[in-house]
Amino acid sequence: MDFVLGLPRTVRGHDAILVVVDRFSKMAHFISCSKTSDASHVASLFFREIIRLHGLPKTMVSDRDTRFVSYFWKTLWKKMGTKLLFSTAYHPQTDGQTEVVNRSLGDLLRCLVGDHTSSWDLVLPTAEFAYNSSVNRSTGMSPFMIVTGYEPRKPIDLIELLVSYRTSEFASSFAQHMHDLHKEIKQKLSLNYAKYKSIADSHRKLKKFSEGDYVMIHVNAARFPPGKSKKLTAKKIGPYRVVRKISSNAYELELPKNMGINSIFNVSDLTLYCEPLTDQVGPSESTQPISTNSSSTSNPNLIPNYEPKESVINSTSAVSLPPEPTVPPVKHIPEEIFSDQITFTTDGLLHRFLIRWRGLSRTDDAWITYDELAHLHPSLLEKYLQQSSTESNFSKPGRIDAAPDHQRQRVRYNLRPRV
Repeated sequence: MDFVLGLPRTVRGHDAILVVVDRFSKMAHFISCSKTSDASHVASLFFREIIRLHGLPKTMVSDRDTRFVSYFWKTLWKKMGTKLLFSTAYHPQTDGQTEVVNRSLGDLLRCLVGDHTSSWDLVLPTAEFAYNSSVNRSTGMSPFMIVTGYEPRKPIDLIELLVSYRTSEFASSFAQHMHDLHKEIKQKLSLNYAKYKSIADSHRKLKKFSEGDYVMIHVNAARFPPGKSKKLTAKKIGPYRVVRKISSNAYELELPKNMGINSIFNVSDLTLYCEPLTDQVGPSESTQPISTNSSSTSNPNLIPNYEPKESVINSTSAVSLPPEPTVPPVKHIPEEIFSDQITFTTDGLLHRFLIRWRGLSRTDDAWITYDELAHLHPSLLEKYLQQSSTESNFSKPGRIDAAPDHQRQRVRYNLRPRV
């Protein structure tokens, strides 16, 4: 049982199809509905269209649609004595029978509807009759024959009318049209079944794992939650241990609890994990050997941290030089202070100084904080502050910055913005 969605909305308000397929006879029923139908409405359709014809089923296979996993749906069928079976998440092949019927239904509707896409729900009975009267590839019989024991009487089976009876040209053309239509549909169904089987067999690979084996999981966006599958992340993750074999196509893995996904995977998403080989590179297997003569190899001082070995001390051997030691950068020392600046920040007042580094040009001048300058050159900072204090005492009358020295210092270091 499954839903076919994405159909155009008809004048009767239908935009989805509930597909129900009998596992034994392959008989299918196509019920027009709305994609917004809740579990109670779907149950009403099932009782009205299926149970009145076939009775209560023993088991029912469906995907994990919200309507099929709801409390109402589970409680209803538990009371009816029907066992609910759910397909494996992100693996539609579990309910492949319904998936094949859905594709066949799409082909039927395209043939019957044509350009009248707003009335597809009117031709559903015709599509259902055509499908159930065609021979199934798996059983070799039509679903009608398996269920009822005889083939249904079709319009094309009508005997030719006697000459004495008046005939209608429209009726004759309609009967011929139905005959040709059914013949064409049967041919298309047979071709589609063969095509689907060949495609599925070409992609199917035989993989067998044992309990305790470690496998890698293929990462795909449909299986993993959003944020865990991105373009630049690894294509495979793992390794994870195989806990048990569910079937020939599914295995259960031991996953971390915080991963939050189902631990059962299809074999198509699993790859046997092989431990990497340990690299054992001999003296003559270096990536880029450097040939040395006897004079260079005899002096171990030419190579830092050199430890002579018998296997490499000869005139024809190749040795690899170790990487050069990392030299720490030279710390620059402030040479002169040109200006200072007090700015407001989220942490309070920030006092900065424009300094020139010793041995560098003016293009390398930079602003550094009070603490940085006090750490690099405290005497230069003290000299600059004394000079600034002296200049403020001899400021011209009327200048705003002509404030006492102790007030200037308090403004620079002690004030914090009030909250």
